Amino acid sequence: MSAAGTEQVRDRIPWSGSRILALLGAALAIGAPLRTMYYLSDVVGDPTLFLALAALSFVGATLLARVLRPPLAVGVGAVLFAGGLVAYILNLSTNPAVTELLGDTAALLTGRSLLQIAKVRLWVLSFAPAPVFLTWYFALRRWYVTATVAAGTALAFFALTTDAGVVTTLLGVVGIAATIGFGTLDALSTDEPADLTKRPDAMTGSDATEPADDDSEGIDAGRRAVLEQLAAIIVVPAALSQVPITRDSLLSYDDGSDGQTVEGSLFDAGESLSVQGSISLTPEIRYTVESEEPRYWRVASYDRYTGNGWVRTGTPRPYGDQRLDSPPGETRTLRQEFRAESTIGTVPAAWKPVRYSGEPSVSVASEGGFQPDGTLSTGDSYEVRSELLVATPDGLREAGTDYDDATTELYTQLPDSTPDRVEERTAILTANAENPYETALVIERWLQDSKGYSLDVDRPGFNVADAFLFEMDEGYCVYFATTMVTMLRTQGIPARMTVGYTSGQRIDENQWVVRGLNSHAWVEVYFPGQGWVQFDPTPSGPREEVRQQRIEDANADGSSPTVGDGNPVEQYTPSDTSTPAPLTETTSTETEPTETPTATETDTPTSTTEASDTDEGTELRLPALPSREEMTLGVVALLGIAAGARRSGLSERAYRAVWLRYQRRVDPETDVERAFQRVMYVLATDHRSRRSGETVRAYLDAIEADDRIQRLAALRERLRYSGEVDEAIADEAVEIADGIVSDR
Repeated sequence: MSAAGTEQVRDRIPWSGSRILALLGAALAIGAPLRTMYYLSDVVGDPTLFLALAALSFVGATLLARVLRPPLAVGVGAVLFAGGLVAYILNLSTNPAVTELLGDTAALLTGRSLLQIAKVRLWVLSFAPAPVFLTWYFALRRWYVTATVAAGTALAFFALTTDAGVVTTLLGVVGIAATIGFGTLDALSTDEPADLTKRPDAMTGSDATEPADDDSEGIDAGRRAVLEQLAAIIVVPAALSQVPITRDSLLSYDDGSDGQTVEGSLFDAGESLSVQGSISLTPEIRYTVESEEPRYWRVASYDRYTGNGWVRTGTPRPYGDQRLDSPPGETRTLRQEFRAESTIGTVPAAWKPVRYSGEPSVSVASEGGFQPDGTLSTGDSYEVRSELLVATPDGLREAGTDYDDATTELYTQLPDSTPDRVEERTAILTANAENPYETALVIERWLQDSKGYSLDVDRPGFNVADAFLFEMDEGYCVYFATTMVTMLRTQGIPARMTVGYTSGQRIDENQWVVRGLNSHAWVEVYFPGQGWVQFDPTPSGPREEVRQQRIEDANADGSSPTVGDGNPVEQYTPSDTSTPAPLTETTSTETEPTETPTATETDTPTSTTEASDTDEGTELRLPALPSREEMTLGVVALLGIAAGARRSGLSERAYRAVWLRYQRRVDPETDVERAFQRVMYVLATDHRSRRSGETVRAYLDAIEADDRIQRLAALRERLRYSGEVDEAIADEAVEIADGIVSDR
């Protein structure tokens, strides 16, 4: 057939049910990467433009599907992709931009999230039109395999970057399977074989060039085979989606208790942090620290808030033993020496570190801290010199709001889905604050006073900060810090989420033991001319009490922890308190809310633990309700199982097995007929089926049926010809049938 003739045939193809289902599958296949791109766009700004571009791509594909030939459509897709690529490159800040693009691409293909790219919104807007257009165009043309290639490539890319979650990826896989499966059925139901170069019977190994077999039984068998395969493809990923799947961490922080530990939920030297629900503690010793004073031992900070977690943008650069920049304000030097007491993958240090020496080698994170290139083994040590900011309340008040554009763009970002009520509540609470410093103090103290502390929480299914602010009464450090950063950003104040360890347990004049349960999250706020200043909105009292209890519980088993060369961990009692020095140095003696925030993390003999659920293991916790995505996949799985069972004959065989072995009594006439049919089913299975036109007596004689079966046939003849049967006859018939079935 000529090309023109083929086009005419395609235009006349009816919209069968299989074709509609194939198009729905294609929509689901491209919908999975679209869902991911919408999420990325929403995190960094208003997704309206992205939705408009996606809609235009769908409309364009729909309008052009009947008039544009496939080679030209591929050209349109290529132009869309190339145009987006050029637009993205032209808006990159580095020179040469192509080098940055290639570096980002290589990183993305090895597991780096798109959220770590500064201009992710521009990337999404540039990338979206091409796969949407190509997928929908070829689906409408009934080139189903080609359509799934476009959608599948986009989905595979987002799976590689880890931006497409398990549920989203599986939904995309289901859509691809549905498109191919129902597309094949569409081809089976018409004379035109869709986009397959061979007819559908090629799948069974027959000659594709021969005319299709018009036998309806063969077509039904082909349809059944396709649906069985489709059902299996749907069921397997849908079932797998119900299995907890998490990305493997570099290190395990699990202490053997139920639930994830505080430390494990905060960081594993990774680039992202997901807010968890209920978590536990580990008293395992991680470091011993020699320092002239206790500080918060900072590990990392995160700048991009996603609504349910945090991401650190930017690319680390190698540390070449050069001195890093000090904070812009007045500083003083602090030397610290850390010794690893377990295998671990972080290099904590007081902010702001400027020099590092030791093993392993480190890189400089985008925010200016150190991160290891490898892992630390027990006994490894390193030294850090930090420049501590010396700031006064007056200096912070007078810092002003002259933020540079880069700081404002990066550290005031909020997901577009953040409800307006967060900003409204914050504005009311801070109405009397006259500058960012006072605003930060008001928010910090309000959170400390109004929210309780607990590790036993249900993770909200929507924006964490909004949920904690309006729906939750208590939470742990991650919830407090996330909410404070969000509230500050609604007021245009640059802030970021920071994680690390509190000072730890003091065991000597200048020595501290840092445990996993000292892991903590706090807030850093930027002040022009000063730098980043630390605030801690988490109430310290309840946290310290539970932390101490966790250590006592761990020591109750009779084992005494040691550090270094086997030295036992013993509490050091100084002449003064062991409260860490203020987070910012201050000479002010004010006691009003104008004081600079101080670190209240202290590890005296009566307070050395971070939050714990002391009733862990005894409290019954109800499982969380499944999400909408999980419920959707559950329904898909059930439908797939039902379809597979039906098409494979499993449901019919199960029904027959029950029907054969159990006869519910109704009335004598029905009971006799049912008993006879049960026996005939057994005979057909064990011998052969009764042929068309063959009488019952001739059939029974041919298979040499025994006297019991002959008697049952006689009882049925009495029913059919005389219509007179009573309860006794029915009992006899059922008893004969039960005996024959049980003898198999």
